[in-house]
Amino acid sequence: MARKITPLPLPTSPVVDSVEAFGAFVRSLRTQQQLRIDDAAALCGVSVQLLSDLENGNRSVGLDKALAVAQQLGLTLLAVPKSAQSQAIAAIKRQSL
Repeated sequence: MARKITPLPLPTSPVVDSVEAFGAFVRSLRTQQQLRIDDAAALCGVSVQLLSDLENGNRSVGLDKALAVAQQLGLTLLAVPKSAQSQAIAAIKRQSL
């Protein structure tokens, strides 16, 4: 019998300011899509170890692989100047209402 995946909620803030925060977003999206880590790794074209490292905030994962995983799982990254961060967060929150 297949193991049930418990969906994790998305982090409350859309700001990703660490590899740990990025990993939390990736894990949340994967579990919300009911994907086991091995299935998600195959879908993203990466190893299970790499995906596990990414989800756990391991700094050894290259940006190219991290972005590829994000794209496959439906995570959009948005880069804004720090001076515009508050405005960007407010705009994102208005859009998600």
